[in-house]
Amino acid sequence: MSQPNDVPNPFDPFSFWRTTQNASLEAWSKAMIELVNTEAYAEATGRILDSYLSASVPMRKVVEQAMAQVLGQVNMPTRAEVLSLAERMTNVEMRLDDLDARFDEVQQLLTQIVTNTSREQTAPVVVETKNLPKSATAPAAATNNSRPRRTRAASASGRSTTATRATRTKE
Repeated sequence: MSQPNDVPNPFDPFSFWRTTQNASLEAWSKAMIELVNTEAYAEATGRILDSYLSASVPMRKVVEQAMAQVLGQVNMPTRAEVLSLAERMTNVEMRLDDLDARFDEVQQLLTQIVTNTSREQTAPVVVETKNLPKSATAPAAATNNSRPRRTRAASASGRSTTATRATRTKE
C-alpha cells in the first residue's frame, strides 16, 4: 500500500530524496510562473521572436525559389499554382451551385405551368347552345376522334416531351 507523500516511510531509502525533489520542483514551478507572467518577459520574448522572423525571411525566400526550380524541373506544381487552381475550382463550384439553384427554379416554374395548363384543358367549358348550329353541339364521340390528340408539354426535367391529352387528364 502506498502512504501519503507528507509522511516519510522509514524503510524507504529514497523518501528523503523524493521529498526534496518534489519541494524543489514546486519552488521552481512557482518561480517560473511568476517570471513568465511578467510584462518584461513578454516583451523580451516578443523581441526574440521578431528578430527570428526577420532573420528567417531571406532564408525562406531562398528556399521557396529553390523549391520552385526543383518542382519545375520534375513537372510538379508549386504552392502558388495549387492555390490558384483551388481558387478557380472554388469559383467553378460556386457557379455550378448557382446554376443548380436556377435550374431548380425553372423546373418548378415549368411544373406549375404544366399543371395549370392541364387544369385549364380538363376544366369543363360551358358553351351556350342556343346560338350554335346543331353540328357544333353534337357529342364528341360523333366526330372522328378515335385517337387521342397529341400535344407537346414540358416534362419535369425541362425537356419538351410528347404527351397525350388523355394521359394528362388522368393525373
